[in-house]
Amino acid sequence: KESAPALLSFVGRIAARFGLEVSEKVAAELVPVAGAVGGLTLNVLFSQHFQSLAEGHFVVRRLERKYGSEAVRQDYERVRSSA
Repeated sequence: KESAPALLSFVGRIAARFGLEVSEKVAAELVPVAGAVGGLTLNVLFSQHFQSLAEGHFVVRRLERKYGSEAVRQDYERVRSSA
């Protein structure tokens, strides 16, 4: 309830920037849309982040199966110390 007036004000400022007249009713109706867009954006960002982590994890697992975990760890430490 407390954030709704701030969000309505924000929507009004954006509309004014683009030269649009937005009534309070229309601005209030846009609040759920803005929330959905924000939620979608966060979901996409988190999905991309964790997909990237998973790819890295499984590359390391494949290398450990092929060369052994100790060899992979030693190479990782060598690369890390030279960076």
